[in-house]
Amino acid sequence: MKKLFIASFVFSCIVSISSCDFVTIPEQAGTTVDTTTSTVKHKVLIEDYTGHKCTACPPAAVTANTIIANNGENVIAIGVHAGFFASPMTTGTQYLQDFRTTAGTAYDTYFGISAIGNPNGMINRKDYTASTTVHVKSYGTWAAEVAAELAKPALAKIEFSNTYNTTTRILNCTVNATFLYDTLSGGPYKLTAMIVQDSIVADQLDAGVYVPTYVHRHVLRDNINVNGTWGDDLVTGTLVANTVISKNYVYTLPATYPAAGGPSSTVCDANHCYVVAFIYNDATKEILQVEEAKIIP
Repeated sequence: MKKLFIASFVFSCIVSISSCDFVTIPEQAGTTVDTTTSTVKHKVLIEDYTGHKCTACPPAAVTANTIIANNGENVIAIGVHAGFFASPMTTGTQYLQDFRTTAGTAYDTYFGISAIGNPNGMINRKDYTASTTVHVKSYGTWAAEVAAELAKPALAKIEFSNTYNTTTRILNCTVNATFLYDTLSGGPYKLTAMIVQDSIVADQLDAGVYVPTYVHRHVLRDNINVNGTWGDDLVTGTLVANTVISKNYVYTLPATYPAAGGPSSTVCDANHCYVVAFIYNDATKEILQVEEAKIIP
């Protein structure tokens, strides 16, 4: 899914903070997983909590993209714009865009990411407890955390079927979740599905420099779950191995996010949008499996 040649091309643009004036860039890709002919991989989700006024945040984005380039489709990232540095300006001509989401703000509040400071994030939401902050990982530790997660066996798999009408902008998404073992304890287990958009060119503060044409990667745009932010129930009782649990979501992509338009909005380009879905243990919040697929293959 992720093309390995992004490293030399995209990273050089992001690092060169003065003028990144292109819009066509290699981006993260997404496909349906063929679990009949390949071994199911334990994939890893990087949540990069960021903001366009966060001057120290671009290096974290570079780190996430480097990890993706080194591990291919086994690592998926979402950029969650939340907290003080993500709030748009209401006057002037800079930092007017609003990349915040209801879900992203809720996650940031619950896990206390921006309260500690950005850039920070989570790796599969591991190590969470209500009384500690060890689940919040600085970007310098992400590579090691990801490597440790990749070494674990897959406990579940996710498969997609996406149908998108380019005229009505209606997405019909079916997510099939399968637990591979019946020995899992704890739970209940839930499924979260969200829209992520890549390659958005907009303002960013980078090392004290205003960059009007910064390329924002894998930006969280909205959740498409029936039950919203925290996802839908998969299993609340006994697990049955290899039983497929299907969830269907119908979602209309707006022309812009926020949908109301105006200076705070940025275009929703379906060609750069993905569905990212993950299974997690609602008791511990830890993610068991994650997958993504392009809306328009």
